[in-house]
Parts: sequence; C-alpha cells; structure tokens
Amino acid sequence: MEIDFESLMSKKSDEGLMDYLTNADKYTPEAITAAVNELKKRGKHISEEQLSQIKTKIQNKIEANKKENESLASNFWQKNTVTNEEAPLFYSQRAIWGFSTFFTVIFGAVLMASNIKEKEKKWIVIGFGILYTTIAIAVLNLLPQNTSLTIGVNAGGALVLTSTFWNRYIGKETKYRVKPIWKPLIISILITIPFLLAIIYS
Repeated sequence: MEIDFESLMSKKSDEGLMDYLTNADKYTPEAITAAVNELKKRGKHISEEQLSQIKTKIQNKIEANKKENESLASNFWQKNTVTNEEAPLFYSQRAIWGFSTFFTVIFGAVLMASNIKEKEKKWIVIGFGILYTTIAIAVLNLLPQNTSLTIGVNAGGALVLTSTFWNRYIGKETKYRVKPIWKPLIISILITIPFLLAIIYS
C-alpha cells in the first residue's frame, strides 16, 4: 500500500503542485520530487535557483526523517508511524492490540478492517474476529474464570491481527499516520458495560 506519488501528482492542479515547492517542510522528499517532475512534464519553468533551494529542503527533510526514524526505531509500535500528510490514516497496531486484548478480538478486528479498502479483505478480517472470539468464549467458559488466561487468549488473536493480517493487507513496511481512538474507545466501553454488569449481578 505504498503511495503512488506520480499518480497523485498527475491529478493535482499547477497551484497544488507549487504548494509542494513553496511549503516543502510539510511534505516528504518523495512527494516534493514527484511534484517537481510533474511540473516539468507540464512544461513549467523552474529556475536553477529554485531547484537548488528545493534540493536543499529535500536534503534537510531526509536528515530530519532519518533522525525521527532512529528515535522511533526502539519502539516497535511506532516504527512505521509518520506525520506527513500524504501517508494514509490508520488505527495503529498498538490500538488494534489493545482493543483485542482488553475487550475482545472482534473489537480489534473491526479497527483493523477499517484500515483496509477492499471489502472482501475487510470481511475476511471481521470474519476472523467473530470466529476467534466465539471459539475463545466457548473454551474459556469451560475453564475456571481467570483474567490472566482471558487476556492471554485475546492476545493470541491480537498477534494474528497485528502481524499476519497487517503484513498481508497493509504491508509490513507501510508508513502511516495514527488515527485517534477516542470514538471507538467510547463505543467499545458502552458496548462492554452491559455485559460486565450482567456478569456481576448474575
């Protein structure tokens, strides 16, 4: 799911392309380079001075990105997260792991599915979440209640979502922006509370 900058730039107006040159600090080196190439294709004149300035900005951006990546490399959950505006907006692996582990795998599967464009793949992920959760509940009901065991079983499903499905449908090295989790978190809590109350009062 890498970004096709060439295709992206071909759809932009001349003014939109120029924004990549005048506000280079906001964009990735790849996006800036693609914008310059598209302007050249359209026969737009870019002076040597402008090209030199753009080259300097790109180099500065590359150095800044390198430092950012090095600082994030020690954190597994953040290694592919970026802030540039061209990157897709996804619920993070950490969020999917957390929702799967502390609610149930179906909650994490829904977050994962929302990151995917293809409907067939969305339903494969949701189907896995439903099946895994159903089996987990059936098995756990046969065993003495144990919070650690429940979390462990949910974590197993979370691992499948954040590794197997993520690598296959999102891409192991895909860079993305982190989507806020407040809305799904509130919804998940509201869904979970009645079940917790039912368990407590039963």
